[in-house]
Amino acid sequence: MDKRNPTFLEFKAYWQLSEELIADATKEDLAETARILAMQAAHYARKFGELPIPDMTHLLADTADEGSVALLRDGTVALLGILGTVKGVGGVDIDEPMH
Repeated sequence: MDKRNPTFLEFKAYWQLSEELIADATKEDLAETARILAMQAAHYARKFGELPIPDMTHLLADTADEGSVALLRDGTVALLGILGTVKGVGGVDIDEPMH
């Protein structure tokens, strides 16, 4: 894949940000993030039915096609959204009572 590909550049930026958030996260932050992502997966399965988990080992290769990079980017964005919410990044605090 071309290293100047916009999808790849987005993935790379999101991945770097996720590395920074993970490094700063507590064990409890990561556990809460995993729980929320698991609930999202369960909600999707209940709503749309169980989907077989595809073999994703190709994502570990040194090269990736556009679809694989887009999947990696989208997964990283999901992780960032939940971890950011758990950590209160951007003014969001999940422990704050709703008004």
